[in-house]
Amino acid sequence: MTKLFLIVSAGLGCITLIAQSAVAQTNQFLALNVAAPVKALTKQLNFASIEESPVHFCGENIPTNHPAIVERWTRTLNQQASLAADLTVLKRRASVVFPIIEPILKQYRIPSDFKFLPLLESAVTNRAVSRKGAAGFWQLMPQTAQSLGLSVSHRRDERFNLLKATHAACRYINELYDQLGSWMLVATAYNAGPNYIQQLSRQHPDMHPMALPYRAAETKAYLYQTVAIKELLTRPQAYSDRLSVRNLEALSDATDPVASAERATILASFDMDERDVARALIGEKTLETGITFVNDSTTTVVLLTEDEATPEISTEKPLPAPATAQVTPVETASPTIRLVTRSLSEGPLTEGKLCLFQVVQPVTLNGRTFAVGDMIQAHIEVIDAGSNRVFLRTDQLTTAQTQEKFSLKLVATDQPKQPGVALPARLEGWQLSWELL
Repeated sequence: MTKLFLIVSAGLGCITLIAQSAVAQTNQFLALNVAAPVKALTKQLNFASIEESPVHFCGENIPTNHPAIVERWTRTLNQQASLAADLTVLKRRASVVFPIIEPILKQYRIPSDFKFLPLLESAVTNRAVSRKGAAGFWQLMPQTAQSLGLSVSHRRDERFNLLKATHAACRYINELYDQLGSWMLVATAYNAGPNYIQQLSRQHPDMHPMALPYRAAETKAYLYQTVAIKELLTRPQAYSDRLSVRNLEALSDATDPVASAERATILASFDMDERDVARALIGEKTLETGITFVNDSTTTVVLLTEDEATPEISTEKPLPAPATAQVTPVETASPTIRLVTRSLSEGPLTEGKLCLFQVVQPVTLNGRTFAVGDMIQAHIEVIDAGSNRVFLRTDQLTTAQTQEKFSLKLVATDQPKQPGVALPARLEGWQLSWELL
């Protein structure tokens, strides 16, 4: 009997051990399968060590234990990487503008990462105007700009003054941070408005800013796109598997400096020249604005370890439309398609004078596509004092993206098929329509 008892006990012990082993293996299987999606998605981030080199915006990290965030981040990163050719163009333009705005951000103690927002907001185009009325490099709305002390009127719109607008944007960003307490939330509020973002964050206090249930698709994508642009511009080598050799080289810090002619064109689009920049960087007051800069020894002409950007680079956001509320948009129903521009030249109007105009509304004319920011040279051919009318003809187009130059023959018109326009009060900011006769 004792022997039988021992045999039965041994058998039961074996069964128990087998059961425990099966449970352990099952638990391990479940744990591996639960963790697998997160590990797989985290691996897609392609960081040598995500703990040592986290992806962040203003010091606030992207969580790697949140599958939905990681999945969307990876998708956005891939999307932005596929548009690397556009990023290289923006990087060259930004390399001229960043040294101007970086000291101002530092003066207001705003993280440097915020310099990437204008890349999404205005595509480094100072004269951009959105369909909602936001304007300038920082895409400030009229009411917001006025509340920050800027003049916004038909005769004088300081949102197009890069220096004053940057100071105003910094004051606004600091106001948002005082209200929201998170730089990530500030960035989304810059896109969607502070009251809506504050209400949403209060409804979901434990939710990460990148996971909040934003209503608009644009707002959902905004922060992801900003961080993706920052990463690709500042750490392209970390994403070499997503970039061609050519784009990887173009996005690296070893790219060639911007040529003086290209740099001059970019500065001209911001109504600035080398003298303004030189005064700014050494802390002197500019003649036009009277604004003082703070020296930043880390700022160079060709910098780049930064991020940025309107119309969004991902193309989810439409390109800026009319340059001001007074610009007549292109009527798709009209048989006559016209090009809309804004003058960047100053001084008196004289016959034979060469003037510079910037395209403010995308349009395709006679098979050629004009983008916002393209530059057009035109001559004043005749000034008719009797009728107070001016006749102008274009000479050359310089594209904003590639800086290529093309011969261009258009005439300025007030009415379709009628050359000539009314004599303006002043050349600066003069809005003209052009058409092919």
